[in-house]
Amino acid sequence: MTPQPQWWVGLTADPAVRALGVDWLNPEEWEAFEDSDPSDGAMTNTTFSELHAAACEGKYLVGTGPGVSRRFMGFGTDVCWYLDPAKPDTLWCALDSSYPAYLWIPVEPTAAGIAEVLSASHPRPALQRTELTSFTRGFLGFHGDVELPNVYSGEFVEFNGHDLDRYMTMVHYTEVDSWGSSHLDDPMADEVEPASPLVMSAFKRQNQTSAQLLGRIPSMNWRTLHSRSYVSFEIHQRDIVCAAVHYRPSPASHHNVVAQLREETGIDYPVDLPLDVIGTLGGFGFSREQDLIGNLDDPETLGHLISGMRVFAALWSGDLRSTLRLRRFTSHADAEVRLALARIANWYGYRFLFEELALTETDPGLLEQFDYLQVTLGTDGGDRYNAFDDHFSGSPVMVDYNGDPVEVEERADWYDDEEEDEE
Repeated sequence: MTPQPQWWVGLTADPAVRALGVDWLNPEEWEAFEDSDPSDGAMTNTTFSELHAAACEGKYLVGTGPGVSRRFMGFGTDVCWYLDPAKPDTLWCALDSSYPAYLWIPVEPTAAGIAEVLSASHPRPALQRTELTSFTRGFLGFHGDVELPNVYSGEFVEFNGHDLDRYMTMVHYTEVDSWGSSHLDDPMADEVEPASPLVMSAFKRQNQTSAQLLGRIPSMNWRTLHSRSYVSFEIHQRDIVCAAVHYRPSPASHHNVVAQLREETGIDYPVDLPLDVIGTLGGFGFSREQDLIGNLDDPETLGHLISGMRVFAALWSGDLRSTLRLRRFTSHADAEVRLALARIANWYGYRFLFEELALTETDPGLLEQFDYLQVTLGTDGGDRYNAFDDHFSGSPVMVDYNGDPVEVEERADWYDDEEEDEE
């Protein structure tokens, strides 16, 4: 039998720990963790698989609880507590049995340590967007380069709304249903009784939860299971795929886990980013400013600079202070760069960029274009492009601010127009 650490008897008998909902196993019931692939439903890669295998080595399951439930589903999931006999002064907390071992949190084996590690998720907080006070956005790739698995065949397919929705249903870090940009906040209640797929579909149709809002960046949004963060998959400028996260900073005990993961993977996650968000995004690339800034500051080609401008316009969307850094390109020597900046201004409604472009423009043709775009800015109401290639039976793909359906421009039509333009 695995020997008990000195703190075991006192901790397991502590009424403060019992009040937190932890159920300890008797030492003779401790279970050695079996090294297997994580069952979190998310994409992975060799690096993550190796990290999981190394982190779970020598661990024993010694307790479970408390738990949370996925809405609509009618079943819960418990916290798991692990012990490594080779490191008896530490407990390891997995917020869910499906969490890979590289997301397990080392915990001081005291009532205070256990309470702190659970403080942001158990009991589960009811949070609205205004209470999710931190924000980050990462670049996942250009639309044609981002792939995800088809849940039926397992083959990777081009990023699209249908397959993203099916894929996210299998991911354990989030609630099961999403909403579109027509809703700023999660339209579904935190606590929902089990419901059939028909009831869920009726709710979505009645509340138009999947629709995009004309004039807002197209997005598909999920609520994470434990931290209650909002994870949004966005498509900017019809081509740039980003993940935006509204979240409440995680407890301090979680930060070292993220810091170590950053070091081992090279992915620039904010250290206070909740672990269920990292699990959700783990199979995607996630690049932030420090990964990409060379495309602005020291581009290899003009194409790299223009692509960098577009990507940073997406990353900085909503952050005017950062967006002002694009002003330096208003007087760039190359007309293609100035024209690209005008297109960015048109996408995001940045009248100030048009005004600065017009002040210094020396090409009469470009000046006329800039003036026209500035004068007509916003008069079309927004882009009607069906970015996620969605088709909802009986529900509109896009609505205006009054909730009325908007006729969308389909992706196939736009690609046809692009090919004609090139000819």
